[in-house]
This record gives sequence, C-alpha cells and structure tokens, in this order.
Amino acid sequence: MEELKEILYDDVEQKFIELQDRKKKRKIRWQRVRRIVLIVLGALGLLYFSSPSSKVQSLSVSGNTYYSDEELWEMAHLSYETRYVLMPKFLIAWNLEKQELMDHVDVIKNWQGAIHVEVSEKKILGSVVDEDGVAYVIVCGKPFEKIAVDEAHLSTLVHYPKLGAFDDENLQLLVDAFSVDKREVSSELIAMISEIQPYERSYDAHMVKLIMQDGNTLYSSYDGIPLLNDYKQVLRSSSKTHVCLELDETNASIYESDCDKK
Repeated sequence: MEELKEILYDDVEQKFIELQDRKKKRKIRWQRVRRIVLIVLGALGLLYFSSPSSKVQSLSVSGNTYYSDEELWEMAHLSYETRYVLMPKFLIAWNLEKQELMDHVDVIKNWQGAIHVEVSEKKILGSVVDEDGVAYVIVCGKPFEKIAVDEAHLSTLVHYPKLGAFDDENLQLLVDAFSVDKREVSSELIAMISEIQPYERSYDAHMVKLIMQDGNTLYSSYDGIPLLNDYKQVLRSSSKTHVCLELDETNASIYESDCDKK
C-alpha cells in the first residue's frame, strides 16, 4: 500500500514538474514574441517619424477675425513641422480656448495629414479709445467685458464699429440690445456698421445712431436694434444709397426718413 502511494506521489510530482516546464517554455516563447513585436513596432515608428508623411500636410482655419491665421497656428503649437499623430484634437482646442477672446474651437483632422480649425471668437460689439489713447474692444456679455487691444491687433479694429461716448450703464443696454435671445444681431451684421453713436430726441434721450459702411445712417432706440436682422432685406428691395432709415420697434419695420430733419 505504501509503495502504491509513493508511485502515485511520484507520478503527480512528475506531471507537476512537466507542467511547470511547459509554462516556463510558454513564458519564454511569449517574451521572445513580445520582444520581436516591440522591435518591429519601434522600427516602424522610427521609419514613420523620419518620413515627411508623418508631418502635417495641410493647415486651414475659419471663423477668425481678431486673431490672424498665423497667430492661431502659433498659439496651437502647429506648423508644417508638427508630427501629425502627436497633436491630438483635444490638445489643439485646449491651446486655443485658453486665449482671452476665444469662445470655443472645433478641430477636424483627416488621415491625409490635414488639420482644419473652426474657431468661434467672443462676440465683439465695437471698439473705444480712452483719454490716454488706449484702444479697447467691448465684448458682449452680462456684464460686458472691456479688453485692451495690444499694438499687434490694432489693425483688426477695422472689422468692428467705433463706439461713441456711452457711459457704462448705456453701454450695457447697447450690448444687451445686440444680444436679445432669438433676435441676436450677428457678428456679420455688426461688421457692416462703421460707427455707433449716442443720439437723443425730445421724446427719448437714449437712442443710437448707426453709420453703416455703405453710407446709410440708421436711427433707433435700444429696443429697435434687433431689427437690424432685416437690414439686408431692406437693401435688396431698395436701390437708394446714403439714406436715413428708422428702426421702428413698435411696428417692427424699417422705413426711410428725411435726413435733413435730423
């Protein structure tokens, strides 16, 4: 009986040793396979990153007015020397959305090495210059923001209206008038305005005078500002230029008035 136990024990022990040997051999085999795979991947990676095809092939941007294309590429840390796979979309967007006048950014990449950036800058109503000659842009919001313009961006102010001597209270009313929910005046229409000046009449001391880039002059209360959304339609239906127009919020209409009586 004892001899039988010893034989069974020796048999189990032998099988255990054989199993351990097989496991060890499998482990060594997989280690060799992993090593070969890593070497191959390393070689392929080295080959790829030493190739011109690993770099960005095309850069394009849309939606920017305040920031130039070149500025955006610099802020995003992008160039034609950038390794395409090392610059993920979220990192590009994060680099740009840190900027003071940036609202949000969408990045589109394709496997041909092209990167397109769609930017949405904060909505700028216009520019003002203080007594010391420092230029600021007025950014829509509640409250509005007044952000100093550095010398590099002074040339961009041509895209925005010049704002007259509004005090802070009326400037906020003006900003609010351009930002009415569902009747918001677009940045495209704002760009058609050359100047926005305070204006008053006997029955309303808080009106505005808008001098358009096309030479027309518009008069409105703050409540009538959203009617600017109809301005392009008015232009299409009239062949006249350098006319005076009234934005009448009561009747929700824009009509011509006599410039000589202003």
